[in-house]
Amino acid sequence: MLQKCLSIIVLFMMLVGGVSAQEGDRMANPIRRDFHPIGSVELVKEGDDWFLIVRGDLPDGCDFPSELHTERVGKAFFVDLYRELPFDVMCPMILVSYEQKIPANDLISTEGDQSEVAVVVINNTIFGVERFEDAPPTLSPFWVRGILPYDTITLEHTETGNMKITLAGTLTDGCAVPVYRAVPDWQNVGFTTIEAYTAIPLNAACLLISEPYEATMTAPLFDSLAVNGVGVPYNPAISTNIQKFQEQPMSITSVSAEWVEGFAPNVKITVQGIVDGCDDPIQIVPQPSGDNTYVIKVVRVMPINSACTMIARDFVQELMFAPVLRGDAPLTFIIGDQIIVP
Repeated sequence: MLQKCLSIIVLFMMLVGGVSAQEGDRMANPIRRDFHPIGSVELVKEGDDWFLIVRGDLPDGCDFPSELHTERVGKAFFVDLYRELPFDVMCPMILVSYEQKIPANDLISTEGDQSEVAVVVINNTIFGVERFEDAPPTLSPFWVRGILPYDTITLEHTETGNMKITLAGTLTDGCAVPVYRAVPDWQNVGFTTIEAYTAIPLNAACLLISEPYEATMTAPLFDSLAVNGVGVPYNPAISTNIQKFQEQPMSITSVSAEWVEGFAPNVKITVQGIVDGCDDPIQIVPQPSGDNTYVIKVVRVMPINSACTMIARDFVQELMFAPVLRGDAPLTFIIGDQIIVP
């Protein structure tokens, strides 16, 4: 009887041990980045140091530490404030206020050849930096996002082993501030995306001008690249020569957008047009521009000075798009000179 009991105990321990080993071999849950909603932002000085005080409310009540990333590129100071949450985390779903104090001396500094910071971008929310002769600088929320037009994309390796990326084009708004940076994708190793747009003050009288610009940034080595969602046919095997590309808008003859029912509401965008003999892929890319408004780019990205046969042919391209809607403004698409409300 005693031997039988011991056998049962040993078997039970083996089963428990087996389950523990299986649990230990399980992969970690996928992680998502949940960016903090921005309620208010204040620029303050304490002694010789400057800080951004960011306040807001977290809607889920999950007690996870905040992650902070700051970066200064050109005339913009970027702040990314977020939490990394498992996809299957269960939160109490209660409103919890937060306050984050962010070092901001780099926002004020103009050492060396640095440009004066004109805008602060916190979790994609734009604040203009207003400077006065006899008062400390303040932040203004009355800025909006616009489209940064560019003609060429130049890629080259640097002596430090990074990539130098340059967008070149022409600004047509005297108040527009180019905002740009290279962001390696934290989920897809080897992929980098360029965020590029303009910041425009609402309370300023701006001149219509034609001013060439260059936006230069650096990034770690990458295998693939996109600019605002538009793929660039970069070849990572070429490490000695400069690679230069041009973005070519397509000639559009008709366009439509309609809601499609499904698991989640989607919009089907159909574009027809005429193209030459080059077989470079045509891309349809929605880009946000204001409240529930998207500018739809229909373009090809080609190596500079590509020679195409002058054979006109028709094309039809479709895109299923799930828009992110905020507020009561109607969903609006701007495609070329057409405005469409599906």
